[in-house]
Amino acid sequence: MAVKLRYKLMGECVRCGQCCENEDCEHFQQGEPATCLIHGKERPLRCGLFPEMPPILFEGCGYYFLDTWEDNKIVKRHL
Repeated sequence: MAVKLRYKLMGECVRCGQCCENEDCEHFQQGEPATCLIHGKERPLRCGLFPEMPPILFEGCGYYFLDTWEDNKIVKRHL
């Protein structure tokens, strides 16, 4: 019997930098827009795992989740 994952990740990174600020990352450069100096290169594991499950995101993040158990309700809980 296959297990159906509850949350499906949707959207894309808008490079807001909030996840980097939260981690105090040395590769983050403040600015408009904020920039990751190694985005698209080999990044630390914590970057590849973001956003995490259960769905916790930052205000303004380009990612969101669909709750597949609740008729694809959009879930976006902000930190």
